[in-house]
Amino acid sequence: MEIDKLIGKILQGYQPACVVITANELKIFDELKQPITAKQVAENRQLDPEACQRLLNALTSLEIVTKENNNYHLPHNSKEFLVTGGTHSLQQWIQLSADLYTVWGQLRTFIKSGVLIKSIMDMLGGDPHKMRSFTDAMHDKALKATWMIAREIPIGDAKNMLDVGGGPGTYALEWCKLNTYLKATVFDIPPVLEVAKNYIEKYQLEERVSIKPGDFQKDDLGNSQYDLILMANILHMYDADMGNALVSKAVKALQPGGRIVLHGFCTDEDQTGPLDDTLFSLNIGMLTEGGRAHPVHEKINWLKGAGISDIRYFRVEAMPTGVITGIKA
Repeated sequence: MEIDKLIGKILQGYQPACVVITANELKIFDELKQPITAKQVAENRQLDPEACQRLLNALTSLEIVTKENNNYHLPHNSKEFLVTGGTHSLQQWIQLSADLYTVWGQLRTFIKSGVLIKSIMDMLGGDPHKMRSFTDAMHDKALKATWMIAREIPIGDAKNMLDVGGGPGTYALEWCKLNTYLKATVFDIPPVLEVAKNYIEKYQLEERVSIKPGDFQKDDLGNSQYDLILMANILHMYDADMGNALVSKAVKALQPGGRIVLHGFCTDEDQTGPLDDTLFSLNIGMLTEGGRAHPVHEKINWLKGAGISDIRYFRVEAMPTGVITGIKA
């Protein structure tokens, strides 16, 4: 692509995002379960009819909405992702992306100072509702990737899983659904585990998935008591020294012959790709002290140093992110 066209496309990148965010905030997707005119949507949501029609036309151009005979509706395979109560609803994730707009607006300040702009906890502001929304967003975002990872990685006859920093328990729940002999413990801070309890009950896995409150930075994870340990989307919140220490702590809790799985953003060796991961490295840099998308080789070295062998790396484009897994000698 010619450089002028490339720059032009990049500079317009915020526009489609704003279209989706606005439609989500105004609950327009909920109006599109069945074919409906722009005028009816505007009346139902108390919007300007002409402006509403422009937004619906833009959503149609983005191939999110279908327009037929001046009626707009969501394609059948989109409803579960965009409407309230959908089985794979992305509403909270879309709202989280909107909340990050103010942070990205201060990118220049971050580049000049290297200092975080606003911590994740500051964004949540100690508000239980925001914590719930954030945790729900993490669950919604991870669902498809979790489904793929659980089927890609063989866990043999593993029976006891630890999900470190497991959030809503998305990974533990999916693995237990797939492997009926597996039991799992979700380890995280108490406010997050309140959300995890809801999901455990929703999936009716109370007898096989338990919660354990704690701080994985400070608390011990155990000693050779698990045969499957997952660390998903947490290592990028810390610098390399802390990341290495957390991996070593997790491996200590793993039985010989047990499997560890690291899932999250990770760049290639020269840190210039993949694009999603390099952009995320900027994002997490503005939200944490020292956090980054660590290079794949760096994470592999952490695992090797902790006694992990048979290491495998693969990408999960559903998120898109990287997965590194191996066996404790």
